[in-house]
Amino acid sequence: MNQIKKIKRIGSVISILSKYGFDDIIARTKAEKFLPKGFVTSKRGEEIFKLSVFTRVRLALEELGPTYVKLGQMFSSREDILPAEMIVELAELQDNVPPEELDIDKKICDELLIDPQLHFEYINPIPIASASISQVYIGRLINGEKVVIKVKRSTIEEIIRSDIMIMKDLANILEKNYDAAKRMNLNQLINSFENNMHKELSLTNEFHNIEKFRKNFEERSEVYVPKTYKELSNNNILTMEFVEGFKVNNQQKIVEVGMQPKEVAQLGVVLFMKMVLEDGFFHADPHPGNVFIMNDQKICFIDFGSMGQILKSDMEILEGIIESFLMQDAKKIIRLIKRLAIEYHIEDERKLERDIYDVFHMLEHTALNEINVNEIVHKLKSIMANNQVLMPEFIYLLLRGISIIEGIGKQLDPELNVMESMRPYANELALKKYGPKQIAQKSIKHLKILASNLQNLPDDLTVLLEKIKDDKLKINFEIEGLEDVRKTIQNASNRLTYAIIIAALSIGSSILMMAKVPPLFFGNSLLGLVGFLISGVLGIAIIYSIWKKDK
Repeated sequence: MNQIKKIKRIGSVISILSKYGFDDIIARTKAEKFLPKGFVTSKRGEEIFKLSVFTRVRLALEELGPTYVKLGQMFSSREDILPAEMIVELAELQDNVPPEELDIDKKICDELLIDPQLHFEYINPIPIASASISQVYIGRLINGEKVVIKVKRSTIEEIIRSDIMIMKDLANILEKNYDAAKRMNLNQLINSFENNMHKELSLTNEFHNIEKFRKNFEERSEVYVPKTYKELSNNNILTMEFVEGFKVNNQQKIVEVGMQPKEVAQLGVVLFMKMVLEDGFFHADPHPGNVFIMNDQKICFIDFGSMGQILKSDMEILEGIIESFLMQDAKKIIRLIKRLAIEYHIEDERKLERDIYDVFHMLEHTALNEINVNEIVHKLKSIMANNQVLMPEFIYLLLRGISIIEGIGKQLDPELNVMESMRPYANELALKKYGPKQIAQKSIKHLKILASNLQNLPDDLTVLLEKIKDDKLKINFEIEGLEDVRKTIQNASNRLTYAIIIAALSIGSSILMMAKVPPLFFGNSLLGLVGFLISGVLGIAIIYSIWKKDK
């Protein structure tokens, strides 16, 4: 993005923020003074201030454009760090934007270097759906197969990249000036958002997500994954099979195809459990618009742009947390949370332990059919926020996914108990994990590590003893915060030294002035005058440095 476009975009952002009454943020950025005079104009009316601050935030995000709408949608699931009124407003953010004018045949020709007429029988030139990142067309291949063609907007990458740069600058300013922004780790959240947007912008990434998802479910006949066409796809175009079906929460249609809503609800929980605990690769947005039921009773997931992925090491920690949760071992949960967290500042572990036991108590004294998973998820998020625990992004995606799955399940079966539905699958996984084969494999792995360490032990001990014998053993340690103390003491010592020098100069100059030591200047000692001048300059310099440091 060239400098002129960037300045225009900054001006546009400042103008919109001002329009919705966020002048305080603009004043703290000091960005307006770098823009040409009159560059930013605000058309704010008095009626703006009749709206709540939360509504004004939503309206500002919508006017700022698709990147900010996406950011707001990400924050809409973070009730642990935002007030309930803000969550309600952010949930209303819409990602529907007018379609980009596009010659789809020419786009395919330019991107894939093929003649569309040799591959497609027809392509409807009017998109059936349009979002901020891409728009979708319907077509039919030469062999008669109906397909959907997802096309990325031509300028969206440049727009999002420049907007994220501005977001990072705003995040730095907000963290510097507002404690609330600092507590919610705003910079870390923007970095996570940037990472997610890079993935969503890559249609090649979505293509690989589909193929990985297909492989994970190849042995589950009740799940169908749309076919993809590699030769008709690249990073800007994704061609896949068109799937006939209806939304998963359409109870009437479910009955018409010969299924029971209760069975579908139970199946949804089991499939999500498999994604999370078995595959470590789950659909991050399983709302009804992304989950269909086909006429042959198969479940079909679509839109694989945003997926949650769990590393094997994190998976083991997550399994440990679940086991400790079932055993009501709060101390172990805290230890595992520390291992899993990106960052944490737990001031009172005893309080954290009591908070976790409150969740145990809530579960223990609530009837199974009355347990609300959303309440538990909200409680867990609040605990993490209150203890300044920042988890990897997949944890928040997972908690959001669980809430969505429960919401769909409750629509289909009001008596559904998600935790009870999860139990058989969790027990099955536990049996697999602690079966003889798995225990033997882990034992062999640990024995190999132990054998390797024992094999290297004599050499390591020899090196250690030689260093001790030659008086070359050095132990390096670092006391956290000591460098700051050293700098403070050094600054204080320097200022004290300057103060002594100034005092000495002032006293010496006074003596010279009283004794009228020549040479004289208008009857006063010239040396004394010079001494006063030097001490005055040094005094002003010290006062300025102290003032600047305090600022």
